[in-house]
Amino acid sequence: MLDRFERDTLSEIERQLTAADPELAAEMRTGQQRLARAGTRTWLRMMIALLVLLAVGMLVLGMPASAAATAAVAASLWWLRGCRITPQEP
Repeated sequence: MLDRFERDTLSEIERQLTAADPELAAEMRTGQQRLARAGTRTWLRMMIALLVLLAVGMLVLGMPASAAATAAVAASLWWLRGCRITPQEP
């Protein structure tokens, strides 16, 4: 975490950068949004893989209802993977 002085200094640098080169500032903001989405996608992929493995394990152990419920959750996460998540600006 940054303290208040460091945040104020960083904000001032960002304002100066935006004033000096708005195109570069817009490109940097776009890159930050891409990184946020990439982290979310990685998390979803890991959760889907874990749920699929769990469903297969439950099916092998003879729990078809639990395996079906777990597969349904994995399928819903797979569907959510295509949805866009846009972070809100503070």
